Amino acid sequence: MERRRRGLPRRRTDRIEDVVAVLLCGLGVVAMVLAGLVGTAAHGAVSARAYQEAADRSRVVVTVVEPVDLAGSTEGVGPGTRRATATWTAPDGTARAGEVTIPMSAKAGSAVPVWVDRAGTPAPAPTSPRAGLLVGVVAAGWVAVAGVLLLLAAWRLVQRWTAHRNDAEWTRRWAEVEPEWSGRTAGPADRTG
Repeated sequence: MERRRRGLPRRRTDRIEDVVAVLLCGLGVVAMVLAGLVGTAAHGAVSARAYQEAADRSRVVVTVVEPVDLAGSTEGVGPGTRRATATWTAPDGTARAGEVTIPMSAKAGSAVPVWVDRAGTPAPAPTSPRAGLLVGVVAAGWVAVAGVLLLLAAWRLVQRWTAHRNDAEWTRRWAEVEPEWSGRTAGPADRTG
């Protein structure tokens, strides 16, 4: 017994769109998995760096000797900070002196916490462990957004191609039917006449 198909007749282009839609959905799943992998890798790399920096750097308290002239060194100076000559004790117990970055409000004789490396040289603060999470989320987000945009662009191209094919087919079929339908050509009864 033959089974009848229900529903509207489907064009070849409709079936092509269906297949492409399924493929693009599959690629969307792959893109989301890739975004997760990239985010996890970025999180791991930044977290490892944060852990290493935290192990290699110590926070010490320096005593400000005198603020450095504003025309002096600007390395490591950010908003609300300035450079100053200070003294401190390195992690190995040796006395040190040199330039450090201090808050703008610190005066001579102030005690200010700064970060130093294992050798006792001033260093930037270690990367925050939370930075790993932020970098991972941002990296995953960028990959996900890029993947979605690429898939949407591909879908749009397929839709344009199928619309063009459908239009060409409709134009061809109309060219066959229109002369008789509009009465511009004689029908079978008029030809015998």
